[in-house]
Amino acid sequence: MAEKISWNFVAQALSGPSLSGQGTLEVDAYDKIGVTIGAGATQQVNLVPSGTVSLIIINPAVPHVDLSYDIGGTAVALDGPHVLIGTGAVSLLGGAANLSFTNNTASDAAIEILLGRDATP
Repeated sequence: MAEKISWNFVAQALSGPSLSGQGTLEVDAYDKIGVTIGAGATQQVNLVPSGTVSLIIINPAVPHVDLSYDIGGTAVALDGPHVLIGTGAVSLLGGAANLSFTNNTASDAAIEILLGRDATP
């Protein structure tokens, strides 16, 4: 039976325009991962056993430019939550089955990850 993940967003410039969206994504399965990356450490996090990912949210408890993950040799700063909805958006991760997080801050970093995926490849 398919699972449903509801999503929505609103971004508004102060005294200016806003942009919003919402939808529901049907997936076979979802995974919620919570990890803590030690101060000064690098740690690999396995994302999915198999299947196509159609939603990924990477949400650091405390965003920081010195907290990052690696995509194809490029460090991507976790200076805010990263939200990719749809297989096209998730493809920006290059089909990664795991991510390597690096915490170059002075404190441990808690990160939550939510994935929506097909259970059958």
